Amino acid sequence: MEAAVSKGAFAALIGVSPGRVSQYLAEGKIAPASLQGSGRSAKIIVERAKADLRLTLDISQRLGNGIETRLDADDPEADAGTAAPQDAAPAREGRAPQPTGVEYEIKQQKLEQLRRANRNAAIADAEASGTLVETEASRAGMMRVATGMMLVFEGGLTDLANAVAAEFKVPQRDVLHLMRREFRKIRTAAAKQAAAEGAAMPETVETVLEADEISTVN
Repeated sequence: MEAAVSKGAFAALIGVSPGRVSQYLAEGKIAPASLQGSGRSAKIIVERAKADLRLTLDISQRLGNGIETRLDADDPEADAGTAAPQDAAPAREGRAPQPTGVEYEIKQQKLEQLRRANRNAAIADAEASGTLVETEASRAGMMRVATGMMLVFEGGLTDLANAVAAEFKVPQRDVLHLMRREFRKIRTAAAKQAAAEGAAMPETVETVLEADEISTVN
């Protein structure tokens, strides 16, 4: 007789929540023929239900739902409630058996694709919000800002010289000459200070990006 278990027990067998099993039933992913009884007391015929899910769930859904390799027909937990044979070899403590085969490789590749998509999405979000910027582009932008400010200040020296000359009744040419000489000293000192501060700064700043994590397939 085929083993039949409750919805909760079947959920534990395949590694999903009881609510997910109810969703499979409602969506027809587990066929009515895989049920024993009806209503709340209905039980799920294990191997039939697993066969249904192998047909109705694609790999990405199985990865996302955490079913992993528990839909295999030769799953040692398929016969719920039955004890293992006395002469069965005990499982190695602390280590779960590693699945192999083509299907497992496909699952691993699909999982890596999903992780890469999540990482790329996190990077795109960080770039859009300004959290992540290209170092060279940022440096070039700051240089343009600094150079523009210096040109504005230097270009305003003529107007300042005119104002000082008119106020103190001195030749405008002499005032402008003095201001330009002193401004060059200030500009040189500021450039040295900026260079020293820039040399002390790291090339990059570590940024932690939040990305949706996907469980590893065992």
